[in-house]
Parts: sequence; C-alpha cells; structure tokens
Amino acid sequence: MNLNIKLDNLTDIINLKFGVYSPLNEFNDKDDFISIVNNYKTKKLKFFPFPVYFDVDQKVYKKIKTKKKINLIYKSVKVCELYIKSFYKIDKKKFAKKIFKTNDKNHPGLKNFLNSGKYFLNGKINKFNNKILKTINYTKPKTIKNKIKKSNFKSIAGFHTRNVPHTGHEWIHSYGLKQCESLLIQPMIGQFKKFEYRDKHIINTNKILVNKIYKKSNILFALYNSYPKYGGPREAMLHALVRKNYGCTHFLVGRDHAGIKNFYKKYESQKIAKKFERKLGIKILTFDEPFFCKTCKKVINKKKHNCKISLVKRISGTFIRSQILKNKKISTDLMRSEIFRLINKNSIIK
Repeated sequence: MNLNIKLDNLTDIINLKFGVYSPLNEFNDKDDFISIVNNYKTKKLKFFPFPVYFDVDQKVYKKIKTKKKINLIYKSVKVCELYIKSFYKIDKKKFAKKIFKTNDKNHPGLKNFLNSGKYFLNGKINKFNNKILKTINYTKPKTIKNKIKKSNFKSIAGFHTRNVPHTGHEWIHSYGLKQCESLLIQPMIGQFKKFEYRDKHIINTNKILVNKIYKKSNILFALYNSYPKYGGPREAMLHALVRKNYGCTHFLVGRDHAGIKNFYKKYESQKIAKKFERKLGIKILTFDEPFFCKTCKKVINKKKHNCKISLVKRISGTFIRSQILKNKKISTDLMRSEIFRLINKNSIIK
C-alpha cells in the first residue's frame, strides 16, 4: 500500500536514515516518545532531547492498521518502505506542555503538535530510494566528516541559522573561530513560514559569504534540511546533537535559539544546553547578543564594551526583514552590501 507523505516526514526519514538524528534510526515508539519527553533519553538510556514521530489521522490509520509494510511516497516518487512495528496514541495536551513549556495555542510548535494525527506509528525504514536526494537540498554528515578528517581539524564549531547573514551573525562566526580552529556554517532549510526568507536566498547568501567573502579553508558550508519546531531549549539541544553528528566538537547557541516571540526566557536555551553539555557530548559555546556600536563603528558584545549604551544599535533579523519588505535599504552596520544586493522583498515568504 502507498502512503503520501509531507515534506517534514521526508526530511525526518532522510535524517534518520543518514545518522543526522543518531542515536535514533527510526521514528519513536510509545516508550521512546514518553521517555524522551520526560527524561531526555530513549528507553535504552541514550540521550535525546526532542521526540521524532510519524503521525497519521484516523482515516489513514483504518487503512494501514493491519499492514506490516507500506510504501512512503513524496510527490509521486517512492521514498522508502516502512515496516510497521506499532501504533500508539498519547495524551497530546499533557506532552505538549512538557515539550514546549506552554499551553498557549498561539505557540506555532504546540499548535502543529496538537493538530497532528490521532495515531503515531513506529517502524523500520527499508529500501531507501537515494534518487530522492536529488529533489531536495541536502548534505550528508559523511560528506562533512570526510572534509574535517582530510583537513585534520581537531576542533570545529557548528553554527545554525535560518537567516540571510547579517553583521551579528558575522560576529558570532568570528567568535566561534576564536574558540575553535574551524567553523561549520550550516543553515537549516525546508521551513515554510510567513515573513521568513525563502530557502534559495538563505542558501545563496550564506554560500556567497563562505566562498566569496570569507574564502578561508577552515570555514565549511553544509545544509541541514529540516523544519523549525520552535522548541526553544529542547530544540537547541537537538541542533547541538545534529552538529555533533556532522562532526562538530562545539556548537554555538544564541540568545533565543529555536525560540519564538516571548515564549522562552532570554538565554534560556544557552542555560539548559550548557546544563546538559556532558550528555550531549559536544561543547556548548555561549555569548551575549552582539550589537553595533556607533562610537566604536563595529559589532561588539556588551561583555567587552565600555561605550554608552545609548550609542548602540541592536542587530535584529526581524527588523531587517521588515525593512526589506518595505523596499528600504539596509545599512552596512547591519548587513554587508554584497549580501544585501542579493535579496529583495520577494526573497521573503508572504
């Protein structure tokens, strides 16, 4: 039997298949789901911060509940076979609060979770169709690990972004390179949310920054194909684990990493990721929010800043996008001109 899947299902399958979500290699069964949410670990006691599930609605469940094997199809192309091991239901409201730390239905991650199918399934991925990788932008962990090995890098900081790079990001890049001998700039693509940049512009501008502007052999570029869960600290730890699986020894966690609006406290992701650093198996690099100082004429962060606070300019990706939508020019205090000229209001999802 064939079952059509969504893009988020596809990227989860690929990430499970190629070790991006290691130690997971299949969708959570009920015991793993509950253990991950309650204890940050699988039933086999392997640390993992965020559940990876495959949901189906009542109609689909009735069609496949007696099947042992189904073919998963994305845009008319067979992705793989899924050998079904079990179906289960959970108390979504109860677990949503634990995952997202809120019951507010305005939280997009919580809303998506509550609106997911009534049944979850666990199954083994088999006969994966490698041709499907040609239809999406994807970097295998093996590709980056081989580059790291060939270059003999002993330390590499992973940088996660969903944005076109601005000067605040560049400060974080330089900070990462002060802590480690190399840097992996790895944008996450695959999201479809209003007022965020389109994938192709995220990819192109970050590639230009790495290959044409930085032009350093110790700065690598890769793509992380997934989707934002808006899970705050839990998702920040997932991002750290993903970068560990790409070969990074360190991971940069920002001010409001994987957050949304005011659902999480400022620097909460940094604090909790640092708490679980040993279990994650990757060093967590934290820093105060960088800003542009009008006196110093450069981007700096407050721990090393002695000028008057009234003379600083916050570097906000949200503000930059709002100005781009109004066809306004972005000053070089906030974004390099070489990057700005590559984008316009059509670069943003409306």
